[in-house]
Amino acid sequence: MEIHRTKLENNMEKILISFLLTIIMLANAQVAWADTVTDNALNYLRTKQDASGRITTGFSAPSQWSAIAFAANGIDTSTIKNPTNSLKDFLVSDIPSEPSAPTDWETRILAIVAIGSDPSNFGVINFIQNLETFYNHNQIGDECSLNDDIFGLLALIAGGSLSNNQIEQNVLHFIISKQDSGDGGFGFSAPGCNWYSTSSDMTGAAIQALVAAKENGLTDPDLDNAIGRAKDYLLANQYLDGGFGYYGTSDPDSTGWALMAFNTLGMENSSQANSAHNYLLSQQSQTDGGIMAFDWGASTFVSNASTTAQVIIALAGKTWILNVFGPTSTTSATVTPSTSATPTVTPTPPSTTSEPTVTQTPTISLTAASTPTATTTPPTVKDATTNESLSEEILGAQSLEDSSQKDNNKSKPTKTTKSINATKGLLLLLSLISLSVAFWYWKKK
Repeated sequence: MEIHRTKLENNMEKILISFLLTIIMLANAQVAWADTVTDNALNYLRTKQDASGRITTGFSAPSQWSAIAFAANGIDTSTIKNPTNSLKDFLVSDIPSEPSAPTDWETRILAIVAIGSDPSNFGVINFIQNLETFYNHNQIGDECSLNDDIFGLLALIAGGSLSNNQIEQNVLHFIISKQDSGDGGFGFSAPGCNWYSTSSDMTGAAIQALVAAKENGLTDPDLDNAIGRAKDYLLANQYLDGGFGYYGTSDPDSTGWALMAFNTLGMENSSQANSAHNYLLSQQSQTDGGIMAFDWGASTFVSNASTTAQVIIALAGKTWILNVFGPTSTTSATVTPSTSATPTVTPTPPSTTSEPTVTQTPTISLTAASTPTATTTPPTVKDATTNESLSEEILGAQSLEDSSQKDNNKSKPTKTTKSINATKGLLLLLSLISLSVAFWYWKKK
């Protein structure tokens, strides 16, 4: 009987040791896997840089999104070179050509602030003032496009006290007024306009703008309710594989935008965010390290820089606003809210690739950078389808880019916790439990 007990004890000891080693190996493998995904994705972006410093092969603004992706991982864009000109060099030289669209300025402002530069004096151009010239009828750009308002509000908030607070406030009201009265989502177009429908990607973008507005002092009586309803929309439209998309099929672009919304809502460690996170990890190409999106021309999934960059931002636990610029002075312009007018501009029906094209009515000239004039009023303090989805078109609908076209901090950072931390924490807890059990068993012997 004593011999039997000894064998049992020996077997139990082996089982405990094996279990402990397995838990430790799983924890290390999970961390290494997540880090490898990010490193390979960032290296993919590096391979897509041309001699001018720009990042190519993206559907829209690949250089801007890539700049934010590198910054989100603590990498200085001035060090991303091929071989001489850096990504930052390209951003300085990349001034929108005319006629430009609001999103041409909006994406650039988000990138400029993300890399710690001044959007009112970047390459001697005042990007904030140029964006604000599109302001009309209490909104930005085309009244039938909600996309340019959402990204406009994000860009102006990122601009900090350089931006006109009244414009921000009015655009916030406009966005909230265009939330779907039924499902609580947001669309690329405004309700009542052609091609209107709500979507997960645009709702994810809107959540980022609404939460940033709240965190940076903007107000609206329906703001909290709008955020809550948009959040409920996302939770109700997540697919079983953890992703988000269109017509029952997940895609990395929509999922990346939704995960950024979870990040800004403080849900980065939620089960929904972890599911989205794991879906995105599964979409990495094993060949080149990029994140794959469906190419309708090639009728297959291929990596592209825009998708890869936006997924990197989401996986890093960040959003499009990495920083809010914070000089001590503010612009002195005063905007008088105008009476809302009936929209007169409608999007052109989608082409065979289902990419809506929005015609912009404003034509502007470049505004050279100037030193903001301090006012006697203290500045407001601000912290802040294709089946591959409208995410691929959202910003590209107004300034489409591909590899043959010109592509188009000072403050507190946003949340930095990766959603992988929840898994790491669970595995660590199991390791500690295993160690405790092993120690107790050893003491008992």
